[in-house]
Formats: sequence, structure tokens, C-alpha cells
Amino acid sequence: MSAYSRFLRNIVIPGGAKLAGYDAFTPYLRSLESSQWLSPQQIRTLQNAKLQRLIRHVYEHTDFYRRVMDERGLTPDDIRTTDDLVKLPIIDKKVISRHYDAALRDQSIPRERLIHASSSGSTGEILQYWTTKEQKAKKWAGLYRFWELAGYDFGKRYATFTVSANRGFSNHPILSKLEWRMLRHLWLPMIEITDENLAEYARRIAAFKPVILRSYASTVYFLARYMNRNGLTTPVPAVITTGETLTPFMRETVEKAFAPGRVFNEYGADGMQIAGECDAHAGMHINAETVFVEVIRDGKRVADGEIGELTLTNLEATATPFIRYNIHDVGAMTWEPCACGRGLPRLSHLEGRLTDLFATHDGRWLSVHHFTGFFGHFPQVEAFQVIQHDVDDVEVKLVTNAEFTHRHEQMVREALADYLGETIRLTLTYVDEIPTTPAGKRRFFISEVMQSAAGDETSEAA
Repeated sequence: MSAYSRFLRNIVIPGGAKLAGYDAFTPYLRSLESSQWLSPQQIRTLQNAKLQRLIRHVYEHTDFYRRVMDERGLTPDDIRTTDDLVKLPIIDKKVISRHYDAALRDQSIPRERLIHASSSGSTGEILQYWTTKEQKAKKWAGLYRFWELAGYDFGKRYATFTVSANRGFSNHPILSKLEWRMLRHLWLPMIEITDENLAEYARRIAAFKPVILRSYASTVYFLARYMNRNGLTTPVPAVITTGETLTPFMRETVEKAFAPGRVFNEYGADGMQIAGECDAHAGMHINAETVFVEVIRDGKRVADGEIGELTLTNLEATATPFIRYNIHDVGAMTWEPCACGRGLPRLSHLEGRLTDLFATHDGRWLSVHHFTGFFGHFPQVEAFQVIQHDVDDVEVKLVTNAEFTHRHEQMVREALADYLGETIRLTLTYVDEIPTTPAGKRRFFISEVMQSAAGDETSEAA
């Protein structure tokens, strides 16, 4: 660690965090840096202790969980381990947004200390909830712990390629500029994706020489594809992808553009930093000291390694409790030891949003991975989006260039028919662009079938 890194870590960061009201950041980061080396059993013990504290608190201070537990004949003493969580209902975005301002609000926190937060997922439905500066500080500590897994330390140059970037002093322009200068941060605001813009982004990254580049997966993929096609290579030791499903083909494309650097995938959503990849690149370590993850299918937990919907319990959040929150993302997890030596469990698979999966007649879930790899071999296709309107009705939107011919269209039709089945009604629609979401993300796949299934789910506690 350099002298400048020690100066930032021991003096500037704690002082700045205290000044901005995020005092919990430094001590919580230090605790995460230590606890990640605990054994799996020790981490489970830590989770159980935090869960007991959480359940007792929400029973005493939220009308929602007091009612739910009373109706089920439960007391806080009945939920002592994470295995006991199955006694509580699974909730979702609709339940939280419906009750966050009253029944789910932590009555022990003065209202003036609450911070309103919101997020919109792939369905466009807005989640509303409360948080606090302490909870945000712990979330950021989890984020920086994941950055450290990719080789980051305070003071090293890093760049973010997103619509917006985190700032501790977002309401103080002068302090905000000083914050980024001292942290050696370059923000590349993600705007319209054109060859001219991509060339400028590549030039600025090469000039800045960051240790880490962090971006939405699709955004940096489009940048990397442009660089590869134009013979551009800019060494960046670590590229952190977030916000969207990262496919193997996308990883390969990005690593070629920024060689010999590697891609480190990261997963966070709805105010939580959930998991991040270490240099073993064997799944993503779960931020288990903060978030307990269940994998659920048909309302029941599945065994390690099996695919299901990720259901999260934030062990540190009480302003709006997230307890057995079905985020409608699909993945699998394992407690098997990682080669890096950390005792944290891992997401062994992350398939993305439930609405990013293709539902077949026989109940299988197909992922978007096939499509990104397939279209990656068509330089005549600039961008694509697959929309499943019904089980047998699929539309593929294509942005093509002048080299795309009728022969390419036939190749696309034949290949997709082989993959999706001959009974599929396939429509190719040619468009000028694939729009991004309000958050700047670009969705490769939208299943209205899975979206409807997710929307139909309601909690018995609602």
C-alpha cells in the first residue's frame, strides 16, 4: 500500500465520511475486510446473530412485521437462525412500495433522518423505500470491498462509465470536485452510443490509465466491440461490470479490448451490494455479512447449485426492512470453498432478471447467453433485442449496417428457429436504435411471459 493510499484510508476517508454524515463507512469496511476470511460456519454464526437483532427490532418498531408475526403466532425468539426465516412470508417490490411509508417504516428512526430512495427495475415498476446515511455507508463499504477483490485501493486511478456516479458530497459542488480529485476518479458520462462518442471514450480511458474501469455490462461491451473492430487496445488491469447480465461472450469481448486486464462481475440492486467476483473468477462472493441470500423455486428453497429466484434479507437495514425480498433475479449459490481462501458463499450462477429469461412450453428457462454469442459473430448487426410476447411469439429487433443482406437475415432466422423451436412465430423488426432504460441500461432480452408471471406473484402478508 502506498503512502498516499494510507493517507486516504486513515485520515481523508474517515474525516470526509464523518463530515458528510457517513461515519459508519470506515469501521464497517474494516470489519468486512476482516470477516471475509472467517470460516463458512463462523459467517453463518455472524449472520444468525445479526438476524436475531434484526427480527427483534422490526417486531418492536414496525407495524407490518408485528402484525405478520402475531398472526402466525411467532415471537422474535422463534427466529434464531437463517433456517427459521421460512416461517416468514416472501415479499416483493409491490409489497414494499405499498407499505414503506407507514407499516414498514422503522418507527424508532426520526423521520428527519430518513432518506427517500427509489429504483426501477427491468419492468419499469418503481420501488420506493427508506434508507439512512448509516445504511448507505454500509452499502458503500460492501461496494469498496468488492473493488478491493479486483485490485483497487484508495488513491489508485479509477474510471466509471455510467449515467451517474456516486458522490459523498453530491450537494456541495466544491467538496464534490475535491472528493473526485483526491480519489483520482474519472467519470465518463454514458450518453448516446455512436462511433464518434466511443472513439472519444476509448481515447480518454487510454490517456487516464485507470487501474479499474467500472461500467454497465452492455455499455462497456459496446465500447469494447468498437475498440476490437478498430484495432484499439487499452490495458486496464480490471474492468468491473455491473447493472446487467454479463454473458461469456461479452466477457471475452471486453477482456480482448482491455488486455491483459480481466473482467470482475459485480451484482447489486435495490439499495444492496450483493455479490462480487474475486481473482479466482469462480462465481461471485456474496456480501454475506450484510445480505442473506436464499434461492427459491415454487416457494421453497432449493439445494446448493440449483437455479431459482434470489430472495434477499438485508441484515443491516431497518428504515425499510428487506426480509425475504424476492428480487426476481435468477441464479444459484454455493458454500463450497473458493480458491482465494475467503469463507464467503458465492453466487455460482447469475442468469439475470426473471424477465430476461425465455419461458418454454415444458417449463424450462433459457438465458440470453446464446443470443449475445450468436449475434456477436454478425458484424452486420450493430445491436439487437429479443422480446418474447407469448410462449410461441418472439420478436427480434435489429439495428443493422449497410453490409446486412437478405442472406444474413436467412441465417438469423434459421439459427433462431433451431434454438427456439420450429413452432415459434418469429418476427424480425429493423429499427434505428435500441433505447436504453432511464438508468442508461440496454436490455438484450425482454420476456413479457416471465414479466407477467413475476407481476402475478403476491405476498400473503400484503
